[in-house]
Amino acid sequence: MRQRGRQSAESLATLSVNGDPPRLNPPADLADDERSLFVEIVKACGPRHFVQSDLPLLVTYVQATLLSRRAVANVGKDAAALALWEKTTRMQATLATRLRLSPQSRIDPKTLGRQQAAQRVGPAPWE
Repeated sequence: MRQRGRQSAESLATLSVNGDPPRLNPPADLADDERSLFVEIVKACGPRHFVQSDLPLLVTYVQATLLSRRAVANVGKDAAALALWEKTTRMQATLATRLRLSPQSRIDPKTLGRQQAAQRVGPAPWE
């Protein structure tokens, strides 16, 4: 049962455990920009989304994302940058699906159909 009213300083200072596993930490060999993107992605997802075995895929996804960003900046200047951007973006999309970061990998088709039916305005098309 929860306490009514304001919480004391002592109760606020105590450690509360919610049962969630600790989030993944970035490997020590990542560069600063890779580390910050890694932390951003991990914090954007739920604490149970990634497990330790996802670490290599997640690192590769971060590197592909940053490489794609750098390549798109040079597309107008260099023809090889377009090919590099295309390959890194394809790799990024593949890894996002495997890591369940893309919308199509997170949403169950049956649930999506129910959500769309609930948002429909007016009569159903078959009526």
